[in-house]
Amino acid sequence: MRAAVVQVPSAVGPDAEPLTIVVATSIDFHLHYLERFHTNLWMLTAIVCLAAIFATWLAVLQRHAPIRRISREIRKIRTDQLHVRLDLQTVPAELTELVAAFNDMIGRLEALFQRLSDFSGDIAHELRTPITNLKTQTEVALSQPRDLEQYREILYSNLEEYDRMAKMVSDMLFLAQADNQLLKPEFATVDLNAEIQDLFDYFSAWAEEREVGLDLTGKPVRIQGDRLMIRRTLSNLLSNAIRYTPSGHRVTVNLTTADHQASVQVRNPGPIIPEEHLSRIFDRFYRLDASRQRSGEGAGLGLAIAKSIIEAHGGRIGAQSTTGATIFELSLPLVPCGDSQSPGGFVHQFNHFEPDRPET
Repeated sequence: MRAAVVQVPSAVGPDAEPLTIVVATSIDFHLHYLERFHTNLWMLTAIVCLAAIFATWLAVLQRHAPIRRISREIRKIRTDQLHVRLDLQTVPAELTELVAAFNDMIGRLEALFQRLSDFSGDIAHELRTPITNLKTQTEVALSQPRDLEQYREILYSNLEEYDRMAKMVSDMLFLAQADNQLLKPEFATVDLNAEIQDLFDYFSAWAEEREVGLDLTGKPVRIQGDRLMIRRTLSNLLSNAIRYTPSGHRVTVNLTTADHQASVQVRNPGPIIPEEHLSRIFDRFYRLDASRQRSGEGAGLGLAIAKSIIEAHGGRIGAQSTTGATIFELSLPLVPCGDSQSPGGFVHQFNHFEPDRPET
């Protein structure tokens, strides 16, 4: 309640006491109004907050729709669907880089899965031949009684198959170490000229049988590397060149230096290797075509091993094929300055036959 008090002089006389007038009114209406206003204000505030929260949730839901769609598409990708790629045209600009990186990762995974699948199939194919030979020879040996000499021949034949499988397993273990960065070259000074001449001597009988000449040109070169690994690489390249060189032609190994790098080029005449095969020629078990299938001459791991060794030494290896010749080239770091390198050139030839026609 709100009230007002006023005193006024009395009309009876001057000696009379003044009159006191009190005026009061009830303010319950105002109190109820303020109470309703306070309640309505809280309700309005709550409604506005809920509306803001809902609007924010709706906006976030709408903006995250592309992310949810991408997540659904990613969940659909299985090991047999690694060819699937996310469409960059259907994603917001903010997610383009992320989706591109994901597509690149899927591409690498697809290549690795394909490589693993091919590797498993190639291993099974390579092991099937010697195992079939062993099984067949054993069955033939048991089909009837034989004398001691015949059993000895069968055991020698089986031993060749065992050696073939053992070499293939050893090569695969070597490549597995390379894949896991477990190759630790023991660096020392390696004289490439001496190593190649030793390999010429080693392959001389085979080259003579195939009527293939061996030439070494360039200048003496020394590098830093593991001598046994480097020799294995050169041996793989040289044996591969001799194998595919026609009779009456020559394999040429050329040594050069440039920009603190030693370059070794192994050139052999022969059919052109198609361009689409050159990028995969260093893959394990890779075959160009039926004409290059080997029979008892290895499992197709030589070039893959050569690449692993060169990369472990910080070098590079590649191949190019032009009309009438195929060239494998590898580069390795030279010996640091201070170790002498002979500036003179040389031409070393290894001949065991006279070609019937001019070299081409």
